[in-house]
Order: sequence, then C-alpha cells, then structure tokens
Amino acid sequence: MALYSRTLDGRTSQNASTTNSINVPTSSSFQLFGQVGLDISQANASFPIRVQFDGMITFRLSLAPDVVINTIEIRIVRGTNSTDPVVFDGIKTLVLNGTENTPQEYSFAASDYNVPIGTGFVVYTVFVRNITPGGDPTDVVRIGPESFNALALGN
Repeated sequence: MALYSRTLDGRTSQNASTTNSINVPTSSSFQLFGQVGLDISQANASFPIRVQFDGMITFRLSLAPDVVINTIEIRIVRGTNSTDPVVFDGIKTLVLNGTENTPQEYSFAASDYNVPIGTGFVVYTVFVRNITPGGDPTDVVRIGPESFNALALGN
C-alpha cells in the first residue's frame, strides 16, 4: 500500500488584515488572537494526522516605554484555553532603538504531529502575552496585521 498525504481541512483566522487596523495593548495575561477548527473526521485512523501552522502578528512599541526591550510570547494550543496542550511556544524580543517606532512583525511556523482523531473535530487557538519583567505590558500595542492559518493532512 502506498503512503500519501492528503488535505483534510484548512482554515484561516484573520483578526486584522492591514497595518494600523487595530490598536490593542498587550497584557501580562494571555490574549486570544486567532482560533481555527478543523474537520479531521475523514482521516484514516491507521495513519498519523499532521497539522501545520503559520501566522503573523505585528506590534508597535510606545515611544516612551518603561523598558526598551520587551519580550512577547506566542502560544498555540490544541484546544481553547491557554493551559490546554501546547503545540508551539515562541518568544519575540522587541527593541526600541532611539526614536524608532516602526511596526515589528513576528512570523511563526509550527506543526502538531500524530493528532488524535477524537470526535473528528479539533480546535487550535493562538494566544499572545507580554512577559517583560518590570515593564508595562501596555507599552506594546498590537496593530495588525494578525493572521493564523492551519492545514490538517492525513491519509
């Protein structure tokens, strides 16, 4: 029997399509910025299911931040809560150089391998939070674009 991979489902969560289309201060708590549900019910349970992700989020630093280096965490979970199984956890360091206040993008790619079929429907959620020690989380603002894509592959 030949092994091959076919697309089971693909979804996009587009929170903001253009730069400066939103103005959301970050927080020290996880904030949802994307969520997708994938139908994997047609997968062959004898073969692994793989879900591939990519996305981006764009920030702007305050011109007078409490600290000039801010650290942002991006977390993707299989589920809807930031404490659900983590499939990706990435860090982005934002630096204010002089008076530079240009958008700073963070692009990411990740995958979840051997996804359980369960009910045939799986949800992935991506969160963002500011984890800067001693800083004011509102010194970093989400300005867009923000996008989260997921593609489920199986046999």
